[in-house]
Amino acid sequence: MTKKSFKIKGNLAEALGDTVTSAINNAGELHIEIIPLRKITLDPNNPRELLINFNDLQEGINKQDPDLQRKITEKESLSSLAKSIVDQGVINPIVVYKENERYHLIAGERRTLASIIANKQDIPAKILTSKPNPLKMSLIQWIENIEREDLSLWERMKNLEKIISAYSNSQNIKQEEITPTTISQLLGCSLQQAVNYNNVLNASANIKEHIKTGGIKNIEKAAFIAKAGGASEQALLQLCIQGATPAQLKNELKKMNSKQLQNTIVESKDSNKKKSLLESKITKKAAKSIIEIVLQHEIYKHLSSEFKDINWEEEKAVSNAFTRLLKLLEKY
Repeated sequence: MTKKSFKIKGNLAEALGDTVTSAINNAGELHIEIIPLRKITLDPNNPRELLINFNDLQEGINKQDPDLQRKITEKESLSSLAKSIVDQGVINPIVVYKENERYHLIAGERRTLASIIANKQDIPAKILTSKPNPLKMSLIQWIENIEREDLSLWERMKNLEKIISAYSNSQNIKQEEITPTTISQLLGCSLQQAVNYNNVLNASANIKEHIKTGGIKNIEKAAFIAKAGGASEQALLQLCIQGATPAQLKNELKKMNSKQLQNTIVESKDSNKKKSLLESKITKKAAKSIIEIVLQHEIYKHLSSEFKDINWEEEKAVSNAFTRLLKLLEKY
């Protein structure tokens, strides 16, 4: 089965080319060089949100570091990439912009950190001679990272949030006004994929937390649960965590909606039945009292024979008796 992931539809090379061309036009000439790792500054807002840094790798992680366990896990996750770099080097250059004598990382944080573990002194880099604006930077990071399977759904969504934020600021509009069509045009993805992104961007805090912790790793599943929302959300989340496929989630939602509809119909019938019985008791009691009070009056006592054999427990009989009394009273 084909693995679902965040992918740009169409020609990725063309999309990357357009983005790089745009970056060149807005940030100066781009060229490729081999640069010293010691002159690179990591991006504090990188969508990967790695905590480990140069000092941790060069000097060792401080045993008193409050993030010790996470940093150890991150270092372990970089080991296989570091081995690949030892064997084959860095095949895909990182992306940086130059400012004075420093190179600020735009994309390629894992490649940079893994190169430190591999005891490399330098790394190939695509260099922009000036800093791109926030939107261009976010788009370059998106293009650079989109095809990488090791990028988590949470990291991708954080990257997308940066793009949306930068775009809304550049256009002076609210983020809520950005439509799936705009997202599709920004990323070069299909409209359906953009709809999925939009649903997840507007998902509940509960869904986003499960994405962050890795409980939900698939964009299609996340978008479907976010769209379903309401009372169905928690049940669907549990099924997703247990490994349910998108098709299974859709079938389960149909079952839940069908059951909910049946319960609503039953509750409605029960409610109407109770209401009818309640109203019936009040109507019969009130009608009987009125009839008895009227017939006790000297003027109307002679009408008592008209109401001898009434079944006071039967709503229709009481209703007919009351109607008959009114008609008789109209004659006086």
